[in-house]
Amino acid sequence: MEINLLLITSLFYTVASYSIKNLEKLTGVKAHTIRIWEQRYNLISPQRTGTNIRFYTDEEVKRLLKIAALYNQGMKISKIASMSEEAINEYILNIELHTGNEHVALEKLTIAMIDLNEEHFLSVFNPCIEERGFKNTMIQLIYPFLQKVGVMWQVGDVHPAQEHFISNLIRQKLIAAIDQLYTPKTESDPKVILFLPEGELHELGLLFYSFLLQEMNYHVIYLGQSVPPEDLVTVAKKYNCQLFVTSVINPAAINSFSETMSLLHSALGSGIRLYAAGSQLDHMASPSIHKIPNIQEFIQAFSRSV
Repeated sequence: MEINLLLITSLFYTVASYSIKNLEKLTGVKAHTIRIWEQRYNLISPQRTGTNIRFYTDEEVKRLLKIAALYNQGMKISKIASMSEEAINEYILNIELHTGNEHVALEKLTIAMIDLNEEHFLSVFNPCIEERGFKNTMIQLIYPFLQKVGVMWQVGDVHPAQEHFISNLIRQKLIAAIDQLYTPKTESDPKVILFLPEGELHELGLLFYSFLLQEMNYHVIYLGQSVPPEDLVTVAKKYNCQLFVTSVINPAAINSFSETMSLLHSALGSGIRLYAAGSQLDHMASPSIHKIPNIQEFIQAFSRSV
């Protein structure tokens, strides 16, 4: 099994390639600026297809991410160009993460994702936890990173294996943090059901909502991914719960979500409140649906509800 995994990883990396537009989205450096840096400083060297179209490998992407991190720290591009690869790596590794220094952390997380490197991920994540705490690390660093990964995934800048790798690392951290928050619930604790509609598997946002709600002493009933509408209604009736949180990212799940809303209204009446995140809900309007534009507004809404 280990040999097969190594073979798969090897094959995966032989086909990884990026256009200059991909690089622009990954690094935040404009394509025009990338070309200038190539021509004037020879900072990265694109490959060429048989039809003379430029493309970049993982190595060029990682190098440009590190260059962008130093550049965003205020270092002149001419100085970066004079540094060896070892000096750049050493400088990157020794940069202290502090509040407001998000560019460096985001670039290092992106490199960890591209490399499928858990150690590099932890070298960013763990110091951030020690300095800011889990909630602030998630809000200030991981949440923006996941938004970036989501955009990159939609336009094909991230391979599925890379997205799954980084998502599962973050998922592990969320579950561990939620476990540490557990306390026995009382009848006076407000109940809320967290679920994803049938066909929706993107769970990280829902897990973070679970963390936040448990921190605010809600009785969280966490159902997780791809919940059939009938099962959701059964649980809601069992717990006499009319408060729900969900997320819809997958376009294929929107029909299931609509069916879920219809069943909830039929079974529980018009008093239900459902807080929902996800771009797929932008064009849906219902008095029962309260859209979640960002984490801060989610926290404010549920702080008022306690």
